[in-house]
Amino acid sequence: MLLLQFQAGPDRYGLDIGQVIEVSSLVSLRAVPHAPPQVAGTFNYRGTLTPVVDLTVLLTGSPSRPRMSTRIILVNYQGEDGRFHILGLLAEAVTEMIECKKENLQQPVVGVDGAAYLGDTIFDERGSLQVLDMERLLTRDLLFTLFPPEVTNG
Repeated sequence: MLLLQFQAGPDRYGLDIGQVIEVSSLVSLRAVPHAPPQVAGTFNYRGTLTPVVDLTVLLTGSPSRPRMSTRIILVNYQGEDGRFHILGLLAEAVTEMIECKKENLQQPVVGVDGAAYLGDTIFDERGSLQVLDMERLLTRDLLFTLFPPEVTNG
């Protein structure tokens, strides 16, 4: 299993590279008035208006800092309605990929309400790295904020 590593506060996290489309440099984002704090804004990704969620806000409550290693991770995200969407994830210290064996992952020992996306943890010479479960990353409310259901004219 190959993980894209990033940092939120002092902690390391990883995303399964299988869902990553591309890692983009930090670009200017258009703010979305009245959006939840974890919505960093939107930008034009290859002709598609793409929402960006700040993983640092989601995980720590503080926004990502605009550093050289701060990136937008573009992922395929499947909504409850089965539609696929491109989603940007803003994160700090997006600098490397980590290879790990699934059998070395340890399940969480503490369950946190509202944070079902916190997945298994792996330990290496630098400490722990927790894997985020992309399928559980967005709450239903946030999913509908970012990707409203399609309206059909009946």
